[in-house]
Amino acid sequence: MSAPAGSGPTVSEPGLAVLLDLLDLEDLELNLFRSRQSAAPGRRLFGGQVAAQALVAAERTVLAEAAAHSLHAYFLRPGDSGAPVVFRVDRLQDGRTFRRRRVTAIQAGQPILCLESSFTADRSTADHHTTRPAAPDPAECPETDWRVQGNGLRPDHAFDLRAATTQTGIVRPFVHDLWFRTRGSIDGARVSPAAVLTYVSDLTLASVILRPSGRTDVRGMTSLDHVLWFHNEVRLDDWLLYAKTTPAAGHMRGLAQGGIFHRDGTLIASVAQEGLIHADR
Repeated sequence: MSAPAGSGPTVSEPGLAVLLDLLDLEDLELNLFRSRQSAAPGRRLFGGQVAAQALVAAERTVLAEAAAHSLHAYFLRPGDSGAPVVFRVDRLQDGRTFRRRRVTAIQAGQPILCLESSFTADRSTADHHTTRPAAPDPAECPETDWRVQGNGLRPDHAFDLRAATTQTGIVRPFVHDLWFRTRGSIDGARVSPAAVLTYVSDLTLASVILRPSGRTDVRGMTSLDHVLWFHNEVRLDDWLLYAKTTPAAGHMRGLAQGGIFHRDGTLIASVAQEGLIHADR
């Protein structure tokens, strides 16, 4: 699942190298891994980062011929970016085709995330899938600055992020569908493309819950859980479209769903997440 230790990633942008270093883990002992401190204390850990790191931990306990095909995560407590996170892996099943892992992310003695993932040695692909929705070409879409720096990394330094619209002066750009691509190649990295996609899949997804109402009283959102299914090989060699919908939304919570499509129309992954809305009283 990962390149041999010591083989460095081939990246062209410092931001992507920072992300790959952030997602990489230190091996402590059998089934135990630890993240690096990523920023000054007091900043809240990005949930997509912890989920991606948990997948990395699970991958390190699975033979290379098996690839992740799904993960289900619950965010239990806020994490602090100023302290490392320990990841404990429980090996639930090692079958001929499927291997399943449970990963508990622990900080200050408390679990902050629980993730279960499934891996398969069956490398078949999804021959039938939904069609990629229409979207303007990414070259026509406005590049988005991610002004809030979290965990020592601005996501727009690792990814080129563009709201899939030709509108200018967008108030809430991430309510729209999203074009994204890595700022460089991850060939040779110790972190898998699936882990990188897990990280970015938590960016902007919950915001689609606000699309039906157009609410302006929202001051923040929190992801309660995160589910990801990989249908085809994760290819990060071109633009990907993150198409998002919300089948149900209320005043406090809503369900967000997404499909991540390669530019050639291949459905790479499906995503679902329940989001908690923090609104002005």
